[in-house]
Amino acid sequence: MLRSSLNLLSLLLATAAALPTGNLDGGAAAAAGELETRAQCATKAEHVQDAHDTNGRGVQLKNADTATRDFFVFANGCDSVPLKYVTIPAGQTKFVALPAGFQGRIVRGTTKVMLDGQPHTLATWLELGMDSGANAAGWADVSLIRGCDGPVTVSAMDGSGASKGFKDTSVLDNAPPKALQAKASGAKVIKATELTENGPNGKPKVVPASRDYLGGKLGYKAAYIDDYHGNPVIKSANQRFNVVFYKGRP
Repeated sequence: MLRSSLNLLSLLLATAAALPTGNLDGGAAAAAGELETRAQCATKAEHVQDAHDTNGRGVQLKNADTATRDFFVFANGCDSVPLKYVTIPAGQTKFVALPAGFQGRIVRGTTKVMLDGQPHTLATWLELGMDSGANAAGWADVSLIRGCDGPVTVSAMDGSGASKGFKDTSVLDNAPPKALQAKASGAKVIKATELTENGPNGKPKVVPASRDYLGGKLGYKAAYIDDYHGNPVIKSANQRFNVVFYKGRP
């Protein structure tokens, strides 16, 4: 998971995933820095209408599913109300601008569920962290720690060629029943790979059914499957990313 010197504590407590910032290289080894909980959350989600690329900080978000989908942007520690959301027809791309210092995630979902004022964390997370200040960089990863409702890929738009994530749409169809759980929408997806509470050793408790299936299916290099294997994080020097959500289950 990404490590953040600004918001690490809030994301670890709320979601078991975090983001890098400042001069950190990214990844689980970059755990240093002052910890600060986010002070204020949105009270109403902004529905992004004018989603033209401004060549600024943010993501080019493509819906590679077969139907129109809604995508929701949540700030760390603010799981009940998204900061904003965008509706994208099948096969199309829209730009989602992000504020300086943003730390959080983008997930797929339905407006009926995601805008009901309650936390709904069961999903594939596209995690993002934006540094502040001079020479600010952006960081990103795909995390399945809180669940998997379909494939996502992310690539840096700074010319570095850095990318993470996976495209295998069979990940849901091939999952064993014991690894599945229903979202609030009723869609059956892969359950979280870790519990929110820690075990006696102080580390997150693993859910073997989902963790072992995803680890065997995808390996541990493309996405965060648990807190025990690698640091699949990428950096974008210009804080811009291409993100693709493939066929999934909102």
